[in-house]
Amino acid sequence: MTIVVRAELRIRSGRREEFVRAAAALAVAAGEEGETLRYDWYGCPDPHEFVVIEEYTDADAAVVHNQHCAVLLAGIAELADMTAVHLHGEVGPDLEKWALERPFAHVHRPLRLVP
Repeated sequence: MTIVVRAELRIRSGRREEFVRAAAALAVAAGEEGETLRYDWYGCPDPHEFVVIEEYTDADAAVVHNQHCAVLLAGIAELADMTAVHLHGEVGPDLEKWALERPFAHVHRPLRLVP
């Protein structure tokens, strides 16, 4: 089952152009990962708010992405604050732990509607 992530970020004052460059570099790096299916950035009416939608083949692929892009993700963290993140799917123990350590993170598991 795929993992879908929706993260919301608020850019620090005066850092928007740097952030856009960093987000572009992160999108290129994610595009090189075979198990990253989607990595799309979106702007918001407030020019300091951005959303990224990510999709991975599974929870392990999301963890590999975080490891592969650790330096780029650290750069993003210097430029913006993550205000919310929603993880959808069977997240596995690593992502579960990550989410539990962050009050702005929410895990959404699939409903088993049909037995």
